[in-house]
Amino acid sequence: MRAGGNQPVGERDLAQAGRPATASEWHDGWTLVAAAMVGYSLSSIPAGSTGVMMELIERDFGWSRTEIYSGTALISFIGVGLATFMGAAIDRLGPRRIAIAAALLMCGSVAMLSTVGNSLWQWWAAWAVVGIAAATMPTVWLAPVASRFNASRGLAVAIVLSGSGMATFLVPIVTHALTEQYGWRGGYIGLGAIWAVFTLPFILLFFRGPRRPQGGGQSVPSAEERAKLPGLTVREGFSSPTYYKLLFAAFGSIFGGVAIIMNLVPMLVSTGLERGTAAPIAGLIGIATITGRVFGGWLMDRMSAKVIAAISTFVASILPVTLLVAPGSAGAATFGVIAYGVVGGAKVGALAYLASRHLGQRAFGTLYGSINAVVALAVGISPLAANYIYDLTQSYEIVLWAAVPVLTVAALLYLSLGPYPDFSDRGETSARE
Repeated sequence: MRAGGNQPVGERDLAQAGRPATASEWHDGWTLVAAAMVGYSLSSIPAGSTGVMMELIERDFGWSRTEIYSGTALISFIGVGLATFMGAAIDRLGPRRIAIAAALLMCGSVAMLSTVGNSLWQWWAAWAVVGIAAATMPTVWLAPVASRFNASRGLAVAIVLSGSGMATFLVPIVTHALTEQYGWRGGYIGLGAIWAVFTLPFILLFFRGPRRPQGGGQSVPSAEERAKLPGLTVREGFSSPTYYKLLFAAFGSIFGGVAIIMNLVPMLVSTGLERGTAAPIAGLIGIATITGRVFGGWLMDRMSAKVIAAISTFVASILPVTLLVAPGSAGAATFGVIAYGVVGGAKVGALAYLASRHLGQRAFGTLYGSINAVVALAVGISPLAANYIYDLTQSYEIVLWAAVPVLTVAALLYLSLGPYPDFSDRGETSARE
């Protein structure tokens, strides 16, 4: 699928040429997508449960909320250090092995949080284990899907990423029900057990990559076989301008948005809304994200993903603008939150899709894992920066104003990406060498 000769593949050409293969891809790979979506739901357990556990842990241990949240912050910082390494492990060992290990470790470490005593060191140690499992995500779930799907890759990636939106909606409900009956310790045990029972059968039965060309099973490809995969090597990726455009666009789009979303309820309250009104408005973002991811994925198979990423990132600035120009308005806040959720869902899927197209499959785990490390850094430091500014000024206004230019620059970086490269000749060359 080339525009001609050795010219790069255009987004429109790719979509039009691949449509006849869409039905075949879904026939062969829908169980893989379902298993990856269920597996990716594991990533939302830590953040989704902590808020519900907050008052109970605070009452038992007398810790401040900053100290309690320091555990979840560790996940982001561990991701910075381990995401690239985990991506390389996925390339070398195969996603299935890493996925099974990560699912077992996530469920077990969440349950292990129930054993923590009145010691911050124990709290941090338990969360560090959760962070190791989280460092594999979403790369481990996306790698085989990006390899299996071509014509319908955008929708497949979006459905996988919707697993986190599904869990964002379910985890607080399940956690609340468990803690009402069994307390916060029983809540963590229950969460680990329920997600293990729900996810592990799907992963063990259906989470498999493409079969070997000889038809002989699912074993991990050798170094020679990996060299035949289309895409950039690790060295080529780390020296590619496109890689750094993706890297900085991802950092800016996440940094500008997460600083608001992680503090959304107190921000809404600071504009004049009652807490009882602010919390339900903030909760709308989970449903809006699922909608945005699926619709955005469908669009990516039909139009330029870089345009979708750019528009989604820029439109995300509607939320801070509405909070600034219409403070205290529940209607404006609801509109801004829904708009952010819809475009934010499309934005995350577009990033994964663009990485798979521009970087290829040869070192996808390593390269996309390193981008996820930067995303984890943004997730970790942006809420801290926002609250530091609030401590100094007793207002989130500077944070809201700053988010607009950050999101705009990230959108321009997405627009600066060129057409998708054609790796077919490279793969054939590597196979002959």
